Amino acid sequence: MDDRLSISILLLARDETRDLEALIPALGFAREVLVVWDPRGDPATRAAAARLGARVEERSFDGFGPQRAWALARCTEPWVLWLDADERLDARAVAAVRDAVRADGGITHHRLRRATWFLGRRIRFCGWQGETVVRLFRRERARFDDAEVHEAVAVEGPGPGLLAGVIEHHSYRTVRDCVEKCERYARAGAERAWRRGRRAGAIDVLLRPPLRFTRQYLLQLGFLDGAHGLVLCGFAAAQVLFKYADLWQRTRLERAPGDPARS
Repeated sequence: MDDRLSISILLLARDETRDLEALIPALGFAREVLVVWDPRGDPATRAAAARLGARVEERSFDGFGPQRAWALARCTEPWVLWLDADERLDARAVAAVRDAVRADGGITHHRLRRATWFLGRRIRFCGWQGETVVRLFRRERARFDDAEVHEAVAVEGPGPGLLAGVIEHHSYRTVRDCVEKCERYARAGAERAWRRGRRAGAIDVLLRPPLRFTRQYLLQLGFLDGAHGLVLCGFAAAQVLFKYADLWQRTRLERAPGDPARS
């Protein structure tokens, strides 16, 4: 008897062989594990996903929102649980997902708490405390936005609040990871702000980074996370600096050479 749940697990991958080898074996409660692999990535990642029993589809990555929307259209089960390759469900979360899907009851989506590790330590403050995310939902009622990073899913219908348990997010394992994500997120943030008509001046470059650091380190109690909190808030401020420096440069280039407002 097949006691697996009517869930498609939606995963995106490129160079996450190690993460998938740890994650996929823990997803045996779901009838389908769908991995959408970017063919510009490491072929070992694709091979590992297939070897571990996932259904693998290929699509060149063009942003997290578009990639997840494409993947969602290829899920086959009525419920979808989306995860990142570096995330894990703890035992309570798995049990809560089982109960939610079996109960159904007209609910279309559920939220889960998420805890993030930074350079090997769980972060409890810095504005990351109390994070909740919609991750389990009815497939036919959901759609992803087109954000390049920090994508979100919109679901029609009622949601009951939080499920028990935690999604453990093991991201930012090395300083190199932090630098790469900082640059990527800043570039994507600047592009999205530009498309929405946002412009920036030198005052933004000067003030916004220290304001971000102050908010996360002092107002959101990042100092209670010790040295890890200090480094995290420093990277957060750097990301803001890169974003607004990008916008500032775009704004200058947009103006005519003879524009006296150019500075």
